Amino acid sequence: MTTDISIFDRPTEVTDDLRASAREAGWPEGLLERAAELRVPRHMMEWWIKHERETIHHVQQYLDGRERLMFGTMRARQATWNDSEGLADLYANSPEEIGDWEITVERSPNAVAQFRLQEHVSISVLEDRGVILAATADSGRNTVVGGKRTSVHIASAWRVRKEFRGKGLSKLLRHAEGPAVGWFGLFNYYYIRSQNFAALGWIKSFIPDSVNEPQREGDVPGIPVTVLHLSASPRRGDGSGIRLARRSDLRRCLQLINRTHKGCDLFRPYSQEFLEQRLDDPYWGEKPEFWEPVYGWPDYYVLEDNGRIVACGGVWDKGKNVREVWRHKTTGETQTFDCTALLDFGYGEGREDAMAQLIGHFIELTNNLGRSYLVAAVEHLPSLVPHLDDYQPESETRALHWQKYDRDRDNWVTDTSLTRLYTDLAYW
Repeated sequence: MTTDISIFDRPTEVTDDLRASAREAGWPEGLLERAAELRVPRHMMEWWIKHERETIHHVQQYLDGRERLMFGTMRARQATWNDSEGLADLYANSPEEIGDWEITVERSPNAVAQFRLQEHVSISVLEDRGVILAATADSGRNTVVGGKRTSVHIASAWRVRKEFRGKGLSKLLRHAEGPAVGWFGLFNYYYIRSQNFAALGWIKSFIPDSVNEPQREGDVPGIPVTVLHLSASPRRGDGSGIRLARRSDLRRCLQLINRTHKGCDLFRPYSQEFLEQRLDDPYWGEKPEFWEPVYGWPDYYVLEDNGRIVACGGVWDKGKNVREVWRHKTTGETQTFDCTALLDFGYGEGREDAMAQLIGHFIELTNNLGRSYLVAAVEHLPSLVPHLDDYQPESETRALHWQKYDRDRDNWVTDTSLTRLYTDLAYW
């Protein structure tokens, strides 16, 4: 039996109506035919022609990238189970430049551990002959902004291997976009580390509209978001009343979590299904032999007072798979920081003392794990913050870039309407 390979010689069908639309939009002669030869789907060509923001320059850039991927050695695709070692190698060789320091966010041995905590995540990779040169993670989330339910997209962990920067690889990654849920959202956001001006310059070249974020003197622009680093230490206070949570506790925990963060932008009101899925990591029942736990029931605690749960929360051992290595570019001095993170927490009205006691227990667990500090996103809870002073908090502030899709302009525009921000550290 012979194989008919003539299918590889068939371009995308171009109708007369599509040709007429392209001429009316001012497309140069031959551009539509080039797209057809590169088998760009017809619906994509129709989108380009219809939407003014997709300029001729953008179309040509896309076609250049598509041609490069079709006929060269590079491939853009979604990550698979077998990519963990390759992704770990990429992140170990993709430092950020912050002043006199090089910061490398290592992700090993399980390179995808953090992304398991994110919703509807898709991980895109750019690979050349078995070596991953670039990657990014995209998540589509349900949340609340301005009191209204909406959808948002967040990009994180975007890296290009140090030796290949400045070669347009970030744009090639766009060819690997996952299912629509990975990118879909009426709002788009991401965090930038303080003083990361190199990343800002890259973002300006890649997403020009993002440069209109609120300006901050002496730092990268954006909405400031601050978390606390609470230094690891042995037991600091009373651990009575603290125990691991049971499934039967979830109804009360939901009440506490939703009360604590009610009215915050970017807070998704918890349902029992949502919290159970996180703690089931992510499925109930027995796990296969190859499964590596990330965060679940063994990490989730409640604090009882007179038989009633008054505080709850989880401690995620982030440092097990994610750590920061700081290297001074002149002296070569190296410092390594790893951490745990406070997730899914809440407390009763007026019970900041109970939440602080539970956090103290997590700081002890952090110390027992050998981690550097516990990260807590509590800036939207000013009445809780003073209760943490005994834990020697140090603040870290990053810039949040936040854009809203403007239907009239058919483009992303800067939006500054966020108030009282909730930060889910699974995305930090």
